[in-house]
Amino acid sequence: MLNNALSHAQIQRVAPSVFATSPHGRVTDKYGFVPTIKLVEAIEEEGWFPVVARQSAVRDDSRRGFQRHLLRFRQENPTQVGDSVTELVLLNSHDGSSSFQLDLGLFRLVCSNGMVTPVSSAGGMRFRHGKEVVNSVIEGVYDLVDETPQLAQRVDRFSSVTLDHDEQALYARTALALRYGEDWQDKSPVKAQALLGARRSADSGDSLWLTLNRVQENLVRGGLRGRSSTGRRVRTRAIHSVHEDVRLNRALWRMTEEFAALKAA
Repeated sequence: MLNNALSHAQIQRVAPSVFATSPHGRVTDKYGFVPTIKLVEAIEEEGWFPVVARQSAVRDDSRRGFQRHLLRFRQENPTQVGDSVTELVLLNSHDGSSSFQLDLGLFRLVCSNGMVTPVSSAGGMRFRHGKEVVNSVIEGVYDLVDETPQLAQRVDRFSSVTLDHDEQALYARTALALRYGEDWQDKSPVKAQALLGARRSADSGDSLWLTLNRVQENLVRGGLRGRSSTGRRVRTRAIHSVHEDVRLNRALWRMTEEFAALKAA
């Protein structure tokens, strides 16, 4: 058993929707309900243990206990990829807002920061709710594990690509567009340069990999000083939404692959 693995009681305290015993009333009869905790137990049997559990906030109180939730799993002796270790990322909901989704993730040891990495066609696996979903997800676990060498190759490639000042600025501007939309210049409290700041000396450098990690951490963790559209001094907000966290991570990873491809052309 992994030392820092979450017990089921700990998961229930922070993400009770994992333990829902029925679906939300808004879903149709075609919805094949399987509680997420059954997936957790099955993944644990394969040697992966939950280390992070979260659920989204809800505005509609009737969805409380059924909302999107996310779990990150790690092995006792995880595979190391550069300065990170591999994880599995499971996303689900019981209100019809999300299918079961499975991704390969990276946890950076240097900054205790998690990343979602859609590798090849295996990233972002989606599974319909139904009685066969447990077996399908476990098959997906092994498919993702098989993708780990490709993930390591991508990290090596990102680490070998150097971005000059203008390219890093373009990368940061593109990241702000992914976060805030095409009108990011009106919505973003910070300029692109703020995303390129290193929070620790180990992240200083001009490689594409370090640029990705600085930008990703600054966007996800927030706390950057800026100004609102009215000129008021503010700090950027951390991303707490499960959906937005996964969406942005996937988008940043794909953008990084595009930058690497352009540099190789």
